Amino acid sequence: MVEFDMPFAARLSPHVDRVRQHTKTWVRDMGMLNGAPWTEAFYDAADYGGFGPLTHPTASLDDLKHINDWHTWGFYLHDTFREGFLRPRNVAGGRAFVARLKEILGNPSVLPMIPAEKGFADLVSRSTLDSNDRDGVIGLLDGLLWELHNTAQGRVPDPIDLVEMRRKTNGGDLSAALAQKSVGAELPAELLSNSTMRALVDSFGDVPGLRQEILGFDVLYGTGASTTSAVLAVQQFFECELQQAVSVVGDLVAARLRQIGSIIAELPSIADEYALDEAARAGLHRYVEALKSWLAGELLWSQRSGRFSFSPNPTRKFHSPTGLGTQAHQIRRKAGV
Repeated sequence: MVEFDMPFAARLSPHVDRVRQHTKTWVRDMGMLNGAPWTEAFYDAADYGGFGPLTHPTASLDDLKHINDWHTWGFYLHDTFREGFLRPRNVAGGRAFVARLKEILGNPSVLPMIPAEKGFADLVSRSTLDSNDRDGVIGLLDGLLWELHNTAQGRVPDPIDLVEMRRKTNGGDLSAALAQKSVGAELPAELLSNSTMRALVDSFGDVPGLRQEILGFDVLYGTGASTTSAVLAVQQFFECELQQAVSVVGDLVAARLRQIGSIIAELPSIADEYALDEAARAGLHRYVEALKSWLAGELLWSQRSGRFSFSPNPTRKFHSPTGLGTQAHQIRRKAGV
């Protein structure tokens, strides 16, 4: 059992109340509060409107509204796919669902029909998506099908495969890109494709992705919704007890955070290697600070959110849900791998 340490400080945007108001209006307009998979009570308990203000505390109000819409749609996408296709093992339906979203991505004239499509079409219509952004969205959608195929076959993937695919299904690249854009960090493409910078983004995506595997275990995997779980993968691969598997995944989260710290320490020399001018160095600094804020804010949001511990009486205070994921969160780890 582990507690998730966080070496970075979380901050809250001063725009939080206005973003919450905007996001709830947006999800209602998109039809996302019709009870499947979200009710209004669940949405309020999860506090999706508070996600962006914690993960992007320095973004302008307009940028923050847009960013939070993207993140909220991502949460809705995963919940819709889980309840509509993963849990019933509906492979054909999942393929058709993903195909429709890809069609909307490639053709703005496609008429969206269901809330997930309407939200996505709206976001695409008011976003400037470059080729990397589009590749990230496609990777996210393909990752959903990968999980569906594993689950339909009753297959638990090995830990290495799972970590690599989770980077796509959790949209780590897209989250990093939103963080970069939110602070106006204009950086050379060759720098961003550098192996060290890629390792930074990969580790950044792994931290929340693997942590959610623990926090959401009871709701997602403990209920049989999916076989694609880091905890189950470790348990099966190492033939260990469930709680030992939780600790191993927690160790991996801690190791990724240490790797992020090590990479950040290398960035001044990388800036020299690429002969970055003063403006680019300042942009690199803002980008790194944005990633740190995102990680700290996401953890705080996870601690406060009712996403995995829904109560019909939502609260903004820290609450104490029960189960494997919560036990894993509450007990402090002092050593890693």
